[in-house]
Amino acid sequence: MNQRQQNDRDNILEHIHSIFSAFIRQDRAALRKLHAKDWVGFLGPSTGIERGLDAYMVNAEKSLQNFKGVSYELLDLEIQLHGDVAIVYYVARYNYKAEEGEIHAVPLRSIDVYRRDPDGWNQAGSHITVIPSGGAWGEGDDAAEKS
Repeated sequence: MNQRQQNDRDNILEHIHSIFSAFIRQDRAALRKLHAKDWVGFLGPSTGIERGLDAYMVNAEKSLQNFKGVSYELLDLEIQLHGDVAIVYYVARYNYKAEEGEIHAVPLRSIDVYRRDPDGWNQAGSHITVIPSGGAWGEGDDAAEKS
């Protein structure tokens, strides 16, 4: 791997961390900035293709209301670079505080599409779902019902 590829991987990983951090901070402006205006994908229980940043933000708002994030952990990650496009696969655990104050976890799996734009790498698409784990990643299924 050459230095440019390593820098690209580092920048994409930093971007992923920024998205999780924006959810934890409940920072809607940052979430908008961290996704391309022409973002396309599937989120949670999507039954159709979500098109555009506004559609992404409708779903993001539901997550922000249902899950008050406290931390996250990337459990597995694969970044494949293809010139100015990258395909990113990851499994993560998103920890949130429930109304009763207990900490719960949502196990996630995602395929993200990143594009090198003039301002750097940005997420142009994604397919993210809750893993119906039954404990496979150390969690139960209670959080999956809320997404």
